[in-house]
Amino acid sequence: MEAKDWPAALSAVEEGIAAMPDNLAFRQIHADLLLHKMRDTATGFQVLRQLVRDAIEKQSEALRALVGVMRQLFDAKNDKAHLPRAERFAIGRDVSEHILNPGQAFGGLNFSSYVVVAQYYYESGDKQRAIELIEQAMTWLDHPKAMPDDMREGAKKYFMSQLLQTLANYRGEKVCCSESCSISQEKSPGAPKVQPQEEA
Repeated sequence: MEAKDWPAALSAVEEGIAAMPDNLAFRQIHADLLLHKMRDTATGFQVLRQLVRDAIEKQSEALRALVGVMRQLFDAKNDKAHLPRAERFAIGRDVSEHILNPGQAFGGLNFSSYVVVAQYYYESGDKQRAIELIEQAMTWLDHPKAMPDDMREGAKKYFMSQLLQTLANYRGEKVCCSESCSISQEKSPGAPKVQPQEEA
């Protein structure tokens, strides 16, 4: 993948899937290669839908895999212009429901869950729901039980300003939290600028 030899990368990841069919990380790479590198949307969406079905069945790994699916479809850093909008939003609707449904939130929601689902709601036009989710992400980051103290301060420093900017964009107005403020940089709905990191 670093050499951008997509056919060779595809062949390698398919061999990995054949050897370890239950490895959802390989399946996510497979979908990413097809959708974003090779732009084979027909096969890519087929792979993505199967990944969603399998992730829901494998409850212990489901949340991380489903968040990964949402990143493929709604992450601001991905070029989505070539992806069929109807298919993208149909999968987004189904997956966001599974992520947010308390009965499916295997182990509870985390920061990345809130942010990536907010991206879907914002792009689909439900700005109020997107705002609520970003506010929940901010609350989660600030919660003492969310992560160890030494990690929480670093995470807050890294992510809070981005969340504040996203919230300002969603609301279309200046937003302040503690001593920090952000002014909206967007006039119309689009993907937010927060880039959540992959969790270990």
